[in-house]
Amino acid sequence: MKASYDGIVIGSGIVGLSIGYHLAARGLRVLVVDKSTYAAGATGRSSGLVRMHYDLEVEAHLAWVSFGYFTNWADRVGGACGFVRTGFFYIDAPGHNELIRANVAIHKRLGIRTSVVASDQVHRMYPALRTDDFEVAAYEPESGYADPALAAGSFLDAMRRLGGEYAGACAVTGLRIAGGRATGVSTSRGDYSAPIIVNAAGAWAARVAAQAGVDLPLTTWTHDVAHVRCPEEAGQLPTVIDGALSMYFRPDSGGLTLVALEDHNRIGEDPDAQTQYVARDFAEQVVDRLCQRVPSANAGTLHSTHVGRDGITPDQHAILGAAGPEGLYHAVGFSGTGFKTAPAVGLCMSELILDGHAATVDITSLSLSRFQRGELLKGPHAYGNIWK
Repeated sequence: MKASYDGIVIGSGIVGLSIGYHLAARGLRVLVVDKSTYAAGATGRSSGLVRMHYDLEVEAHLAWVSFGYFTNWADRVGGACGFVRTGFFYIDAPGHNELIRANVAIHKRLGIRTSVVASDQVHRMYPALRTDDFEVAAYEPESGYADPALAAGSFLDAMRRLGGEYAGACAVTGLRIAGGRATGVSTSRGDYSAPIIVNAAGAWAARVAAQAGVDLPLTTWTHDVAHVRCPEEAGQLPTVIDGALSMYFRPDSGGLTLVALEDHNRIGEDPDAQTQYVARDFAEQVVDRLCQRVPSANAGTLHSTHVGRDGITPDQHAILGAAGPEGLYHAVGFSGTGFKTAPAVGLCMSELILDGHAATVDITSLSLSRFQRGELLKGPHAYGNIWK
């Protein structure tokens, strides 16, 4: 392995590997390092939703650009990402009807295939869904879910084909700075030099940034997820974000349904805290809410649970851009929603690093400076924080 590179990416979740791939595609000699192995953090525990419905336009735009990767993965990246088209609904209480309509109008202007549908139409499409507590939903017929670990591995393979290198079990112990510039990293496997360093360390990103004197307003978000085996009468379910019941669910392989809650997530745990056990009352809550939306699920069974953890910012939106010594960049704080935007984030970060600005999607609003100005991002038709 070479000791000197054009760029080093810290973190091999799907965001870090997407950045590594896109930098390598521009001809850079890239090294991605990780203290564990690829997709071992938030990516490996991601629910993998692929949808474009956001109340912040920049996120919807990043998801829309990324959607073109997920649906043409073999041609765009190579390998596979496991994308499954299920159709997607965003459901919310009647008080949010006009917000849904306004956000769908923004998404349509971006080119996203989406529409507002009435609740009775939702019921005709999916009779297993109870629809008497909402009036309209946003509908994306082409959306669904993908396999986060498979997609991350494909980015890794593609980066290697382009000459990029990967070092797992390689913990960063320090960022090397000289003359106000980032010059490399010190790791448990030695020192590596590069004029470009990208912090994509997920839940550990604040610790990495602090090594260069950069204070990221970042803590951790810990998320419990369940798999439920629904009875046959439930039929094939779509992918749903259910704001009315503060949960989301999607079908999964093996006849299972993945379900998670959007409230009562744990904030501020140590990034290295164990992720073996869900909250004590989680299983009962998640089954109860799924049965409220899919009444026939009452005859189903709880299959399994797992825990994931990511970095979260005060406004629950990512930090993308340069901050600190010259040559140091950050792509962090995705707050549990980074998978579906990762392909576009990698492309935009490569444009920012090499061209001075991101041309594909303007990511200026996601810079760290918003917090330094005391400004939190909020869409013009915001539903409120995702995680409550």
